[in-house]
Amino acid sequence: MKTTYTTLPELLQNRIFHHFAKLCQIPHPSFQEKAISDYVYGWALSLGLKARQDAWHNVYIRKSATPGYEEKPTVLLQAHLDMVCQKAPGIDHDFAKDPIPLELQGDLLSTGGRTTLGADDGIGVALIMALLEEPDFPHPELEALFTTAEEEDMSGAQNADLSDSHAKYLINIDNAVETHSVTGSCGGFGVRLSLPVTWERAAKDSLCLHVRLSGLLGGHSGEDIHRGRGNANVLLGRLLLSARQAMPLQIASLEGGTFRLAIPREAEAVVLVPKAQEATFRNQVEGEARNIKREYGAAAKTMTVTIEATEAPVSGFVVSKESTDQFLRILVLSPDGISEHNSTLTTIVQSSDNLGEIRLEAEENRFVAVYEIRTTYGSKAEYLFTKIQLLAKLAGGTCEKFAAYPGWPYNPDSRLVPQVQKLYSRLYGRTMEATPIHTGLECGGLLASKPDLDAISLGPDCWDLHAPQERLSVASTLRIYNLLKELVKEIQ
Repeated sequence: MKTTYTTLPELLQNRIFHHFAKLCQIPHPSFQEKAISDYVYGWALSLGLKARQDAWHNVYIRKSATPGYEEKPTVLLQAHLDMVCQKAPGIDHDFAKDPIPLELQGDLLSTGGRTTLGADDGIGVALIMALLEEPDFPHPELEALFTTAEEEDMSGAQNADLSDSHAKYLINIDNAVETHSVTGSCGGFGVRLSLPVTWERAAKDSLCLHVRLSGLLGGHSGEDIHRGRGNANVLLGRLLLSARQAMPLQIASLEGGTFRLAIPREAEAVVLVPKAQEATFRNQVEGEARNIKREYGAAAKTMTVTIEATEAPVSGFVVSKESTDQFLRILVLSPDGISEHNSTLTTIVQSSDNLGEIRLEAEENRFVAVYEIRTTYGSKAEYLFTKIQLLAKLAGGTCEKFAAYPGWPYNPDSRLVPQVQKLYSRLYGRTMEATPIHTGLECGGLLASKPDLDAISLGPDCWDLHAPQERLSVASTLRIYNLLKELVKEIQ
């Protein structure tokens, strides 16, 4: 197989990237996977493979063992069909109908910073498709499972029917570091906090100011939670609190973040302040913004905070001072980021949460904050939920869980993990680490259905998942493909 490509058309001649580009042409946000599921299902049938499609739009495929490999253990290859949809400011892109744009710069495939690439997990799907259609290589019976809604509630994997699966080994291809095999992952759930608001008529001696914080790096709420990138929602709350300590203010509109699984890159609010204190407001906010840029260093190099005068609400009403103060308390006091590291594997985050979305829903008369809790232990997840719930109650609000998914416990007796490590070292002369990670993977849901599976998660180098700057290494993808091909030939 060719290993170096200089142009995108040349790269797309490779079957892995041919499949990936085809997938990028089909919109596939979470809960909108029917079209991409139909495409993969039809592709499998066109190859004469046994395939079925279920009510969740999961696609299950079986390929018979080649002669002489019938007694080898069956391998289940798995990846998810949906993607996280994030776009850069000013980019006109409709994820419900527009294809994902592709650019090749050296070894890196990306969208040029316009939108998420969807390598999470389109490249996993493409790798499996290329392997299933690979001619003339010996292999045991292969099963493939393409699941849905992984980026939301993992309902595809949690409802997948594995009752007729023969698999002994599960290889999940949803990892983003080539030299690190994943051997366990956390579980978690979303949390939605709602705070009712009251309204007041805007005072005549007041001024409306639009405050916008933007330019943070964002990223994956599990993969990048330890990288100190800053949370735009939390930092906006900090800016407004700094002004509130010097004067009364009221919120007229508020919005930050777009998805609980992505660390927010920007947030904005329209606030009402006394006209006579405009200069004080600007000084407080701008001074605190300088503090933040200094504290966050490289992560805030492109961060900007703007303050512009704007029109008062057409209705003439803004959120009351009391409701504004209550929500500012929630923003400032909410748990966000790392809660604890693992006491044994001290470089691994054990529990965290991400304050991924905030908004004022004027028609519903409420503020909303949406979090994602991730933990190794369910008991810790409940503790973090209780903290948010107590905060909501103190402010007069309510809290609810949604989109729960199970963890994947670490198996110290895995036979698969050492086989993969040994093969990787032989092929590439490098060590492959094997540890649990602080993200949610579908292995937990699949093992709940078939607990005897011996599982591992692999994948090529990919950076800045869940952000528009997402990038995929071509060379790493080719190495992972070769590893998979050799692994299914040699697996014991």
